[in-house]
Amino acid sequence: MKNKVEIIIEGGQNYALSVKGGATYTSVGYSASSYGGVSPCDTEEDVQRAIGHAKECIKEAGDIPVVVDKRQERTLTSFF
Repeated sequence: MKNKVEIIIEGGQNYALSVKGGATYTSVGYSASSYGGVSPCDTEEDVQRAIGHAKECIKEAGDIPVVVDKRQERTLTSFF
């Protein structure tokens, strides 16, 4: 297929209060026409592991993974 599939990293997400007391996590997700996934990550190690897994899945489907890190963007947006 060779379509570009973005792996989106977004920080500042919150669990429900009943899950980990509403702690903040980083979301790593990707979506193509027939597959996708999302992972809540509590540590930078979790983020890197999720990115690696997403890249594997995308490559197995014959597509090209593109990492888009929006953590800084969200921080700057919430500042203004």
